[in-house]
Amino acid sequence: ANPKTEMLIDYLAYSQHWEPSYIRQRMLPFLSTIFLREMASDPNTELLCGQYAFHSIHRMKVRYGHQLYVVKWRKAARTVADAVYTTPEEPNAQQELGEANDSIDLLDEVDVPQIHIDDGCWYLLTDEDMELVRNAFPEKVDQFLKEQVRRKHLFPLSVCLILFSSFTNVTSINKSRN
Repeated sequence: ANPKTEMLIDYLAYSQHWEPSYIRQRMLPFLSTIFLREMASDPNTELLCGQYAFHSIHRMKVRYGHQLYVVKWRKAARTVADAVYTTPEEPNAQQELGEANDSIDLLDEVDVPQIHIDDGCWYLLTDEDMELVRNAFPEKVDQFLKEQVRRKHLFPLSVCLILFSSFTNVTSINKSRN
């Protein structure tokens, strides 16, 4: 199911003197697209490149006029029981990488997966076509969209509650003065 990439990696490492990790990083967006297409047609595929599991949709973004989902992939490790677990974070790794942020920097390289650290878990972020993600993981898309609606409705509600509590405090102060 996954394309055989090791010969290409070996060739580029030899002829271009590129590090294999650099080559894999540059290939991941292409491989994730292939993976999502396969998931849409055959949901039995489990891991991207045999090691990354689809976790969730991080956010939406627009690039060159096209709406995309930023997808979170988590590193997975296989065990004898064939269960999938996340890999624990190394203690000094967050200091080495710095804090990840969601701002869009125009100098960021296009199609290079970013590393996102959330509650001690590491995720790779890739930009993916919205329709492709919906076809591969419809339940995750529905969950993401419901969360977006909930967040948009929660914000005005919290503002109303703050205003209401301020109003009741002012009203009670005015009553105590009279």
